Parts: sequence; C-alpha cells; structure tokens
Amino acid sequence: MNFFSDLYDPQTRTSSADEALQIGFFADTYAPQINGISVSLQLLVQGLRAEGHQVTVFAPRFPHYRDLDTNVHRIPAIAYTQSPPFYVAVPGTPRTSLALGRCRFDVLHVHSPLSTGVLAYLTAKAKHTPLVYTYHTAITDYVHYLKFGGRTRPARKAARWFSTATANLADRVVTPSEKIRELLIGQKVKRPVQTIPNGIPLKDFHHPGHSQAFRQQLGLGPEARLLLSVGRLAPEKCLGLLVEAFAQIASRLPDVHLVFAGDGSSRADLEKRAGACGYGERIHFLGMVERDSLPGLLHEAELFLSASTTETQCVAMVEAIASGLPVVAVWDEAFAGMLVDGVNGLCASHGDAAAFADLVCGLLADPGKLRVFAGNSLELSRKFSIEAQVTALVTLYREAILEKSETLRKRISYPPTFTLSTFQRSNS
Repeated sequence: MNFFSDLYDPQTRTSSADEALQIGFFADTYAPQINGISVSLQLLVQGLRAEGHQVTVFAPRFPHYRDLDTNVHRIPAIAYTQSPPFYVAVPGTPRTSLALGRCRFDVLHVHSPLSTGVLAYLTAKAKHTPLVYTYHTAITDYVHYLKFGGRTRPARKAARWFSTATANLADRVVTPSEKIRELLIGQKVKRPVQTIPNGIPLKDFHHPGHSQAFRQQLGLGPEARLLLSVGRLAPEKCLGLLVEAFAQIASRLPDVHLVFAGDGSSRADLEKRAGACGYGERIHFLGMVERDSLPGLLHEAELFLSASTTETQCVAMVEAIASGLPVVAVWDEAFAGMLVDGVNGLCASHGDAAAFADLVCGLLADPGKLRVFAGNSLELSRKFSIEAQVTALVTLYREAILEKSETLRKRISYPPTFTLSTFQRSNS
C-alpha cells in the first residue's frame, strides 16, 4: 500500500469525447435574479444539460423563492444590497457541507470570486477536482458597491490584487471577451486564460413572433419609434447620458420614445432626470421584463442604445443584434465582434450627449441604412449561439480534467523523498 495513494485519489479522472460530465456550478447570482450573469448561467446550464451533462448549481438562498430544479442547492445567505437585491452566501453550514460531500464532480466551474468562490476553491482542493473560473465582472470597476471605503484608492488597489489572486486559484480562467482577457494578463494572472463568449438561444430572438404588447402597455401606436436600453439601472451604466441625448433627439423627432427595460439603484435618479429634461412623457421605465417577453420587446424597437463602458461582454447587446436591431453605443472594447462601426451600428465618444444624439437622428433619418444595419446585426449574432459556447466549454473542461489527472498521477507515482537534511530543516 502506497501511503500517498491515501492522500491523492488513485482513481484519477479522464474524460473521453462522448462521456457525460458531472459539473458543479458555484455562483453568487442566479434565478430568480435578472441580470447578465444570472441569465447567462441559466442559459449555460440548460445548454449543458441538453448535451447530456449533469450540472448541479450552488447559489445563495433567495427569500420567498423556491426552485423547481432539484439540482439547484441553495446556500444560506445574508442580504447585502436591496436595490438590486444581492445576497451573500454563508459557506460552511452542515447542510451545504453534506451536500458537497455526497456529490461526485468531474469539474467545478465557479462564476464569482466571493463566498461561493471560496466554497468552490475549498471543494476543488478537497476533492482534487479541476477548477474553472469565469471572470464575469471587472472587479476594479465595481468597488463603489463596497459599503465602506469603496471609492478610495486603497480599495481600488486591493480590488486589483483580489482580482489577480482569485483568478490564480483556478486551473483555467475563462473570459467572455478579449477585453477582459487582456485585462487579466495585464494584472499578471498566471493561469491559462481563454476567451469564450457567452451565448444565447438565437432562434428565440430571430423568430419571436409578432406582438405589440409593449406598445399597448405604454399606450403607443404603430407610428411611435422606440429607442431601447436593456439592463440594470446602475451608476456604472452611464444611463444619464441617454436621457441627456434623448432630450436633444426628442426636440427634433416628435415620434421617438426612449424605453428603459430593467431596474436598479439609479432608477429614481433617472426618473428625476427624465422629468426635468422637458420630454419626460416620452421616456418610459418598464422595470424588469420577463425573459419570455424580451424577444418581443426587442422586435418592437427600432434601435438599441448603450452608454456603458464597464461591460465584460453585454449579453443584452447580443440579444439585440440577434433580434436584428441596429445599435448606437458609446464604444467599449467588450463590444468587439458584436458591434462594428458603420456596419451594424454607430459608435459614439464617451460623455458626448450631443454627438450621440446626432448619430441617432442621422440613422433614424436613413431607412436604407437601418435595413442594412439590421441585416448585418443578424449575421454578426450567429457566432454567439449557446451551442457554440457549450462546445467550447466542454472542450476546456476535458482538457482541465486531463491535466489534473496527469498531475495527480505524477504525485502518486513519484512521492517526495525525505532525507535526514529534510527532517532537520523541518525541525529547525
């Protein structure tokens, strides 16, 4: 009996190309929350299961919500923010530890560096299981959400260190865009970093059926031209620029309306700005929109707008171009591949509301260009399928499993040797 075979699992994992995988997901945001990360994870879980893989999700408990999915394990959590609601998991409870102990995983995939991230790392170490980490959020752009000292320079430096350190705990790192991959490489992340864009079920957005439900809800006729923004209403999204630009657009084009689909901490401020701009009756706040209704809303709109420069990918824009919407946006490197200036949309400079308004008005005045841009958006969206994301991730999972298996095999086959000098140093 080799002593080291008791320390390291002798049944090291391998994975053939057709073998179904047992995958553990760890996330700090999941259903019923509606945000880019939560939506992406739910779509990914569905896509992996459709290919025959088993996915167990560990996520914070959400008040008054009960999962129909029996493979979602809720971790006790405490409230951190109310708008938007965000709950921090409390790892280490007996029930969670028991559930993890009973599960067999081929690979763990963590989607947050916070408390569920710690739980995933400890589980990976205990079970000698490969750990994949998707870097969904540019942590240094979100330190203002810290309740104490979030806007200070030390907090930003600490966030950069934390960003690098947590990525280096994984065996493989995934980013949804090249922008974030380059960010992590610049932060001296040493683990292999691979870009795999988030995907969506394209057919749901290409052919949603015809509906005027949102126009009816807003009391608008078919002549109204809708400019649409989808996503959290949060300070880092710079949505005040859209309100400022719309005031100039509305003064020139009487049939244009601005619609915000989403909710968040900036809503009250945006509603106040809308009321003060002189065209508040043409700025509409829908609040959270159900996923099943979103394709219909996108097809009722004429343009998709974005002013954010803190995106890691922007699933909302993928959904917009998959619906055939032209885009006007403040340029962000995260939009590479989904927004091409002059091909399916127009790019504005950061902070210039007048220039943004000019781009929108010019595009709305050119029906031919709108049609060309709409067709090009559809074509650009085809590479963002959920099927493509699943295929790329499963390939990465199998590579990580093989690498971990080889590492464990070497540790079992070649245990460290101990000499008298080694013993003396350990006791000195």
